[in-house]
Amino acid sequence: MIKNVFFKNLLINSVFKGISVVNQVIPKDDNQILLYSDLGFRDNVRYLYDFLIEQGYNQKYKIVCAVKDYEKLDKDVPENVNFVSPVKGVLKYLTSNHVFYCFGRLPINTARNQRVIQMWHGTSFKGFAQNMKKSAAHADKFYTYVYASSEYFRPIVEKKFNCSPDHVAICGHPRTDVMYHTKPDYDLGDFKKVIMWMPTFRQSKTLGMTDVAQASILPFLEDSELGEFDDFLRSQNVEIIVKLHPMQDVTAVNLTNFTNLKLLSNTKFDETGWDLYKLLSCSDALITDYSSVFYDYLLLNRPIGFTEDDVEEYSQKRGFAVDPEKFRPGTHMKSLDDLKQFIMDTAQNQDQFIEQRKEINELANQFQDGKNCLRSLTLSNIGK
Repeated sequence: MIKNVFFKNLLINSVFKGISVVNQVIPKDDNQILLYSDLGFRDNVRYLYDFLIEQGYNQKYKIVCAVKDYEKLDKDVPENVNFVSPVKGVLKYLTSNHVFYCFGRLPINTARNQRVIQMWHGTSFKGFAQNMKKSAAHADKFYTYVYASSEYFRPIVEKKFNCSPDHVAICGHPRTDVMYHTKPDYDLGDFKKVIMWMPTFRQSKTLGMTDVAQASILPFLEDSELGEFDDFLRSQNVEIIVKLHPMQDVTAVNLTNFTNLKLLSNTKFDETGWDLYKLLSCSDALITDYSSVFYDYLLLNRPIGFTEDDVEEYSQKRGFAVDPEKFRPGTHMKSLDDLKQFIMDTAQNQDQFIEQRKEINELANQFQDGKNCLRSLTLSNIGK
């Protein structure tokens, strides 16, 4: 990933401009699918890959995955599957008739009849980052389609990606399809309730950026207070699994093991062998702040608690794509006492937001059938 915006734009207007010209004349293989992700093999790209393999599409199509850590992944792979570096992915792009992204993209103008789809990694809730505003000027040239999860979000996607209406396709996130499957047999312990906590991005050394300043790993709690909070969870017989954002800087945090509080960095989470969206389907409630995961969780219609320790600062620095009051159907928590009350309510099956969640779910998720992977392939003219 190239962090320097000036250097990135320089490449777009020089090297990739030449590659775009070459891309128009190189023949495309209609039986080759490229899945490209410069932030790891995860999210919508990974779920689409799993669907392709489970349904046997690799019997007909060559599937190329251009991702980080490709060398670790390119072992004992199914037939007609190849993992390559993001750099080699540029060459594979030139011969692939079907291309899918969910993070980043290659700034190459699509060729005639080439299908290049930006699935992205969440329905817009937060405002648009400055680096995205600067890099989206040619979205119509780079994508055949960008996804919007519903008609309500079509104009928001048009603005976010600076693209015309005919380049926006209505499709849900492929990652949510597994939420309609049978629950996996994960050993989450013997607890009355299991709550997932997914804080959004705060700051990252990798990207050299920050959305807001936060001294502790969790809102309302100093790192030194986590043990006491664990005691409270034990008194309620509730487990909280905290899945920290993949880009979150946790180098200064002691991710100590507690009995009822599990703090998992992205690396630690990968070591569990759990699938994130399958795990969400096993949970009884969700805690988040401004992460768009709550749109996905609405499909389950289970309690959601929203932390608001820095909402004013976040609003000033990053902002919101939609009304943050209307689009968060759940308990808005402004203190540790509010957080504890939400946990106690969940433990006692107290839930007053069922109808509000249904209302926002209808606005945000046009498709609620668990068929977004198949829908994605159809949009790219991929068939068995």
